[in-house]
Amino acid sequence: MATAKKAATKGLEALFLDGLKDIYYAEKKILKALPKMAKGAESEEVAAAFEKHRVETEGQVDRLEQVFDLMDKPARGKTCPAIDGILEEGSEILDDYKGDPALDAGLVGAAQAVEHYEIA
Repeated sequence: MATAKKAATKGLEALFLDGLKDIYYAEKKILKALPKMAKGAESEEVAAAFEKHRVETEGQVDRLEQVFDLMDKPARGKTCPAIDGILEEGSEILDDYKGDPALDAGLVGAAQAVEHYEIA
């Protein structure tokens, strides 16, 4: 009779750390993309909104780094294809609608997609 081998489990701490790495990667990528979005915006209001979001995102990255420190783990991201895709779409909007009146609407829509990802 074969004995059942217990599968190795990682536990809740590993799951939490995995999620932390994912969101850290995403926030760092967002931080890098926001200045491009601000620069590409047609209206000063939309550019200012991206700048405000950049400052907020810097604070989020700092807080995530504090959590890594509390866990005695290096602040290291884990590639997140979801945020990569969302940011690529925003970059395409910048390229495809440059100089077009629809550009700011497209950028705001892209920013909303980023926010929805962060909420999820």
